[in-house]
Amino acid sequence: MALVARREDALKAVAKASLSLGAPDVITLVADISDPEESKRVVDQTVAHFGKLDHLLANAGIGGTCLFEEITNITAFTKLMDVNFWGAVYPTYYALPHLKASRGIIIVTTSVAGRVPTARMSFYNASKAAMIRFYETLRSEVGSQIKITILIPGYVVSELTKGKALQKDGRVEINEDARDIQVGLFPVGQTEKLAQIAIDSACRGEEYVTWPDWYKPFHLLMSLAPEVLNWYSNTFYMTRSDEKQSILIKRILEATGAKRYLYPNSILSAKKE
Repeated sequence: MALVARREDALKAVAKASLSLGAPDVITLVADISDPEESKRVVDQTVAHFGKLDHLLANAGIGGTCLFEEITNITAFTKLMDVNFWGAVYPTYYALPHLKASRGIIIVTTSVAGRVPTARMSFYNASKAAMIRFYETLRSEVGSQIKITILIPGYVVSELTKGKALQKDGRVEINEDARDIQVGLFPVGQTEKLAQIAIDSACRGEEYVTWPDWYKPFHLLMSLAPEVLNWYSNTFYMTRSDEKQSILIKRILEATGAKRYLYPNSILSAKKE
């Protein structure tokens, strides 16, 4: 197994855990996969080490939570598309001939946000929607040579649900107030459960996986009554970020104390960075 990320310390921790769980061989590759040359390098190094490439998991991502009109550094948001969209497409491009040879599987992590246009996440939503349509198209092109499982998760434990996201001024930092507004009253699922479901589903050849299950009706609702979701988004999320006290979803969260029941301790105790 080849693990790829920008932070070497995180890679080493995951590699150690993987070996303890029985992985026979793990290599770590520090790279920024939003760079095409870096993506090519990690694919080449993986094939050189293992002699082949069986599967690809495209999981890189960065969030962004603010109203479009409040952005003060618009050019900084190209980073979100670079990481979320191109950070999946570049490795896929270089891995494709190897995956055809092994008749492998691609698992790509998108988001329910790619199906539902929730306010305050315009660029994130767009990047995930682009991913979904790209891999649907790629599936039609490769046919049975490569299986593609599109993972469409809702909120699970991650850096995003810990509050780390691209801010309106272009900085990436933790903003728990913005996180609370965005996640709102949705329960946050455990990443380990999502990972197990993703692997099991990919092995069964499933084309789409949405989890937690309570997000599944959103797909149907978006097709049959998109105006309902637009009303929900506008009613609960549409207030300027400098007036958080008047945002309805935030007031409900604070009045009910629901956060301590809906959010795992691992995201409630996230440290500021």
